[in-house]
Amino acid sequence: MSSVDGGEELLWEDDSKYNDALGWATGKWYQRSGALSLIRIAPDHVTAVNDVEWRDWSKNSSALGTWEQKNGIDHIYFNKKRLDKSPFNTRDARRAVAVHELGHALGLCHKTENVLSVMWSNQPRRTPLQAPTDVDKANYERLWG
Repeated sequence: MSSVDGGEELLWEDDSKYNDALGWATGKWYQRSGALSLIRIAPDHVTAVNDVEWRDWSKNSSALGTWEQKNGIDHIYFNKKRLDKSPFNTRDARRAVAVHELGHALGLCHKTENVLSVMWSNQPRRTPLQAPTDVDKANYERLWG
């Protein structure tokens, strides 16, 4: 399962106050050349339909964010109730959430803490991972290479 359209691109639209985080995540998962260049990740445009929407919600949940596959356009949600309060109200925490949830949109699943991965279900609070690791890049390549 992923939000990728036809195996080539993932177009997004945002309605989130955490634009820095989603911009960061996009830049970490998509590069014009190299290991992370297989799936183009970009804002949607006039002649295309977006594949995923970044949104904010406020839930009494332990989740900092979530990716939800829907009929049509998938959603990535940032949980404002958690991300606007300490200890998660930092730029690094928001970026880690965005990178993790965009990993789900790309088709990656949770990883155990036996391997270094942005796809851990529980990121460390003090130093959350903010960019795909070698394990994440290898899994991305297995999916899309």
